[in-house]
Amino acid sequence: MLLSLLSLNIACSGDPTLVDDTRTFANNTWNRFTPEVFEFSVPNADDFYRIDFELVVDTALMRNPQLPLTVNLYSPDGERRMFYAYVNMVENGRWKGIVTPGRDRDGIRTLTQNIRPFFTFNAKGDYRMEIAQATSQYDLEGVRSFRLNVLRTEVDYSILDK
Repeated sequence: MLLSLLSLNIACSGDPTLVDDTRTFANNTWNRFTPEVFEFSVPNADDFYRIDFELVVDTALMRNPQLPLTVNLYSPDGERRMFYAYVNMVENGRWKGIVTPGRDRDGIRTLTQNIRPFFTFNAKGDYRMEIAQATSQYDLEGVRSFRLNVLRTEVDYSILDK
């Protein structure tokens, strides 16, 4: 209950976007051993950030109900942090996400999932994030694009005083 109240008090409006970058895949295929690389600069290590992943998938080609991803983050001092993330694409036997009007087929869906609600970077400076699909398929068919969105966020701790 407290966590849900705390998350409702996140103030995101007006905060700058740290990263908003989309990658498209040739032939709607994401190769397992070719990570997507994002480079960006963190201006302040004291800030909280939320990390969202967005996928545009062709449900006719996608065979996986969940997409596992590996994330490697390299800091300015050379430290490497690694974590796994999962985008859940099916819920109760139905595809999640929205069908975008004007797409060439109705099976094209856009799915957005929050991966880290309150993420902190260890230092300010230039970072490199490598994101790779971690399925057992060498080439994962059905992924049209991948978007990384990192937004500065603030937590309102005043709810804890109530």
